[in-house]
Amino acid sequence: MITPDAAATVLLLHGDPDADPRAASAVEIMRDDPAWIVPEHWRIEVLSATRGLFLGGQIGLADAEATVQWLRDVTVETAPTVPHLQRVWELHANLSAYDAGYVAVAELHGVTLVTADVRIQRAGVARCPIRLVG
Repeated sequence: MITPDAAATVLLLHGDPDADPRAASAVEIMRDDPAWIVPEHWRIEVLSATRGLFLGGQIGLADAEATVQWLRDVTVETAPTVPHLQRVWELHANLSAYDAGYVAVAELHGVTLVTADVRIQRAGVARCPIRLVG
């Protein structure tokens, strides 16, 4: 089981594995371990990033709408926010609340956080394994 963050998920969904080694890494890691546990805000963050790609002309409407459908259909375990709030707050000096949410979920459930955001690893505050895509 893994906790993929929105950045890694967006690479999985919208990256070109033939042209971007980070996208290829995301595909390999996340498809090899399809059991995911994510914080409640994961779907919204993925959708927000998809919106940005669409508005920026990097993906078309069909791809954006396919992502909405994928987010409806994908089977993941969704961790409720309340049990993680204290840990998220403890990380406030080093991580955004969104990033801390992924760290807290991975820590509490004893799984690896998969991310494309090197800042999470560089912060040095996570008490869970971190696997960077790419």
